[in-house]
Amino acid sequence: MAFGSAHKALKAEELLKEAGIPMRLLPAPKALAPYCDLVISIKEDSLGPAAEALKKGGAGPKTIYRKEGEGYVTV
Repeated sequence: MAFGSAHKALKAEELLKEAGIPMRLLPAPKALAPYCDLVISIKEDSLGPAAEALKKGGAGPKTIYRKEGEGYVTV
């Protein structure tokens, strides 16, 4: 999940922790660095609950990506 700013990513991290959703806050991979500084990585089966928690908290992601091979595709 990319948020477009570090501030938004940190807010999302807080909301996901409060919701008990396992996640990792990471520096953006090189391929995504032009779009954001930090990303949140979650397992695909947590995507629905994570999106719901973020929407409820007013911190939805700008874009959601999935790693495929060496690249990323928009979900």
